[in-house]
Amino acid sequence: MSRIMSIVGVAIAVAGIMTPRSALAQAHDADGHSHVGMAVSCTDLAMPPWNGLPETDRLQLATLQQEITAFDTPEKARAAGFNPALGDIPGMGVHYVKSGGGPDDVDVNAPNHLMFIDVDGQQKLVGAAYAFVDVIDTDAVIPFDSDLANWHDHPQFAGDGRTLHMLHIWFVPSSNGPFAGLNFWLPYQTAGVAVPSSCWMADDADALRIQTVSFALVPPRRFGRGQAEAAAPRPERTEMIAALDAAARAVDHDAWVAAADVFIADLSDSERTRVQGLLGNLGANQMSSAERDAAGIAQPGSGRGGGN
Repeated sequence: MSRIMSIVGVAIAVAGIMTPRSALAQAHDADGHSHVGMAVSCTDLAMPPWNGLPETDRLQLATLQQEITAFDTPEKARAAGFNPALGDIPGMGVHYVKSGGGPDDVDVNAPNHLMFIDVDGQQKLVGAAYAFVDVIDTDAVIPFDSDLANWHDHPQFAGDGRTLHMLHIWFVPSSNGPFAGLNFWLPYQTAGVAVPSSCWMADDADALRIQTVSFALVPPRRFGRGQAEAAAPRPERTEMIAALDAAARAVDHDAWVAAADVFIADLSDSERTRVQGLLGNLGANQMSSAERDAAGIAQPGSGRGGGN
């Protein structure tokens, strides 16, 4: 398996063994602010055509989406040289990966990752990603000018002084904009539950509720390989999920918060451990090395602590 493909499995495996306390320490700074995604304008950066982006970026994204429709099924993706890497990563989907190279190989119209999720039993193409290995402080020209297009990186998948740089692109509504590392709407869609209002992401407490519910909706069978089928939810849990769905469809903030609090309180200890571990580790992995240093988070796999 290629270095790029292995990132998916390692991120999942590490997240599964994290303790809640260490995971949450990675997901939030001392003031409680989340590192798993910044809030964006809910009026023009929450969904395509991403009108809040600079015109060049908006047109590039539209062109890219048209180009990528040629690979809009897993079968077409495989035929084009993209292969699935492990399973469905919460907030990302299944990565179909074509081996990448260095910074000179980055082509705005040729991302080397495609992301699919299950919706109503069908695999839907929801995004793409670029990946390349280079020095940590790369001066490679990135294909988008927007301040939102912040590449994240994974030093644990490259040699000393180098890192794997990545940028996600979403073709569907996104909880944190078109370049978000994690799209928290994906698990809601796979579960058949209406997504909350994008405008609620601007409040830290609401954002954490939204993220927690999102990952709690992911059944254990989607976590890595060889997992047993998840048991059908209890009738009480089904009613809780129905309440979340109804409140989101009605865009009723207070009702959704109340339903979310009931749902989160009902999570078992093992569910909390899994959700918190995923939020912490996957969130930290969607940051750049510089952002981790600034937040005092250890660089993944390096043993190097971040600066305070």
